[in-house]
Amino acid sequence: MLRSVYRLLPPLGWPILAGALVLSAVGLAAIYAGESDAESVPAKTLRQAVFLGVGIVGLVVVQIVGYQRTLTWAYPLYAVTLVLLALLVIGRYVPMDPIIPRRRSTYRWIVLGPLNIQVSDLAKIVYVLTLAAYLRFRTSYRRFTGLLPPFVLTLIPVALILKEPDLGTSLLFPPTLMILLFAAGAKIKHLLVVLLLGAAAIPAFYFSPLMNDYQRQRFQVLFRQNDDDTRWQMGPGYQLNQSKIALGSGQVMGRGLREGAFFRYRLLPEEHNDFIFAVIGHQTGFVGCTAVLLCMIVIVVSGLTIASVSTDPFGRLVAVGVCALVFVQTIINIGMTIGLTPITGMSLPFVSSGGSGLVTNYLSIGLLISVGRRRTLDIAPRPFEFGEDSEA
Repeated sequence: MLRSVYRLLPPLGWPILAGALVLSAVGLAAIYAGESDAESVPAKTLRQAVFLGVGIVGLVVVQIVGYQRTLTWAYPLYAVTLVLLALLVIGRYVPMDPIIPRRRSTYRWIVLGPLNIQVSDLAKIVYVLTLAAYLRFRTSYRRFTGLLPPFVLTLIPVALILKEPDLGTSLLFPPTLMILLFAAGAKIKHLLVVLLLGAAAIPAFYFSPLMNDYQRQRFQVLFRQNDDDTRWQMGPGYQLNQSKIALGSGQVMGRGLREGAFFRYRLLPEEHNDFIFAVIGHQTGFVGCTAVLLCMIVIVVSGLTIASVSTDPFGRLVAVGVCALVFVQTIINIGMTIGLTPITGMSLPFVSSGGSGLVTNYLSIGLLISVGRRRTLDIAPRPFEFGEDSEA
């Protein structure tokens, strides 16, 4: 019986699923720790548990359907996603409440009865599928001018997401694009040129209309985190300052579940979402933070191993894309809690509170595991191997 269950997933699928479930369990504990003792029913925890169940069901459905079928859906899903993102932008100027509500001066959700759908979360995996579908058999991106179409596919959703505004999610797309282009065989010298151009464009982006004043202030916090000005520390710098104190106070073993000043006096804003890693550090210390990082590493390394043995170009790129999303999102989230990256509203995969994000994460690893289930054909050529003279 146990052997039959084990065979349901490929060998590398079990570490991926186990890592995700451990992270989700840690997230549930951290969300529960942040809820008031006076609440007889931990609503946020129960809601997250329900979405965890939905995500697991979605993962199973992806196994039944198979990642190969998503190839034919990639472009239609991309088009539908752009329409929904555009609808959110229109909602900023044309009132559509309660379908598109205004929450904290943002328009990120489409509400359909009990469902609150954050389209930008779903856009991440749709983007990976679309880019993988585009790159799988092409060689045009081996030329510098051939990089234009993938960048257009990237910039359109990025611009729409920025207008919601959702700076955190939009920052995921460019590094994911670069990683996928590298995996598909784009020339390193071309990618380096793009990186240099992107770095040179950062000042223009910072002062562009796409950036709001509060978003610029979040970048300023990164460089002023050690400012002695009390008004700054109690104002814009408060969130990061509290996050670092919470992490440091956890020391090696942590303060324990629902223990410590940060839980008793609610000293950390967004403790269940963007700054949940600080909550984990406060209650479980260095040990808990290390466990979270190890689970993320297991997922990414197992996923990249699946990608490396796959002879299907589409499957290989999907696997790399999913790993890129998990890796980049983790780096940005943990970086902003310790003061290494700007505070951009980035959630921690599988851990942070949020239904759309959690379900999307499980759909993503469902695709990853599905790629691993496909038997490798030894007679098939290795994808994305090019001679030195291929494409100038």
